[in-house]
Amino acid sequence: MVNKNKNISIMISYCLIAFSLLFACSKNNDVVPPATPTDLKIGVEIVGATDATPNGDGSGKVNLTLSGKNVTNYAVTLPTENKTLPLNASSGTVNCIFTSAPETTTNYPINISAYCNTVKKDTTINVTVYCGTAGQTLAWSDEFDGSSLNTGIWNYETGNNNGWGNNELEYYTNDVANVSVKDGCLQINALNSPNYNNSGFNYTSARITTQGKYSFTYGKVEIRAKVPGDKGTWPALWMLGSNIGSIGWPKCGEIDIMEMGTVTGLDNILCSLHWGGDVSNSRKVEGSTADFHLYSLDWRADHIAFYIDNVLLYSQPNNSGLPFNSNFFFICNVAVGGNMGGNTINLGSSSTMYVDYIRVYN
Repeated sequence: MVNKNKNISIMISYCLIAFSLLFACSKNNDVVPPATPTDLKIGVEIVGATDATPNGDGSGKVNLTLSGKNVTNYAVTLPTENKTLPLNASSGTVNCIFTSAPETTTNYPINISAYCNTVKKDTTINVTVYCGTAGQTLAWSDEFDGSSLNTGIWNYETGNNNGWGNNELEYYTNDVANVSVKDGCLQINALNSPNYNNSGFNYTSARITTQGKYSFTYGKVEIRAKVPGDKGTWPALWMLGSNIGSIGWPKCGEIDIMEMGTVTGLDNILCSLHWGGDVSNSRKVEGSTADFHLYSLDWRADHIAFYIDNVLLYSQPNNSGLPFNSNFFFICNVAVGGNMGGNTINLGSSSTMYVDYIRVYN
């Protein structure tokens, strides 16, 4: 006689063993999801960035420092440069160079892919970098991007100072109405100001300098500006030798990067050197009072050259016998009347000089 209860017990035991084996196999073969890169940290160093040159020195170089958890390697892509730079480590530095937009300050995207083997996490950042011409390094600049004039760089010169040696009729002030920084530009505004502060002067304007705060010898200067066109105005972007206090003018030397006056003709831009001997040349620049133009100086030990919108105006030999081999400082002003402003004065809607930036390159 077959013991059914025993057979059932044996069958149950086999089933339990089989189930146990199946469960054990299933547990040991669970698919563990791959790790994902996390806690990505990105450090950005714009090479040459200072308070004076916040967007770098013109080299276009940016150093990225990367680290994160569960990271095996990185790929850094620069879309504007058509480059992908690898970093085959969990952390390290990637050196980026931007050259696609020379002579501009540009907001560049950087795409960063962090990998944990085949799993990828993407991040995009943007950096604002100034790229100069190859071989040039930005030494100093004022981009006029703030909300007020940087008095760590600039001085206000006020008064009339006996017409500043040019029979000028304005009274220079530090009033916001006459000099301000807004909308990304330095703005110097010549105004009708009858008997200003009981001074007897009927016109006000502004004159600012870097004397005692910034000066240099040799280099390339670029100034992007729009000049006023009202009758009687005389805008100038120029430089004087820093030793003017000890030897006086004209022995200290004067470099006029841009000046224009009613007497010499609106849109007629003059570039000049003064030292006791005078050299000057001019070019008609259509729209100089309506649009921004680039005024440049290439100052070297053997020559001084002037450019307007990157086109050479003239080049003058320099030598050790001339005063153009020591430090000079900047001056920006809009005079009213005088030798180049003339006697017919009609200040209105076009009496402001706008300066987008001043840059000095080694």
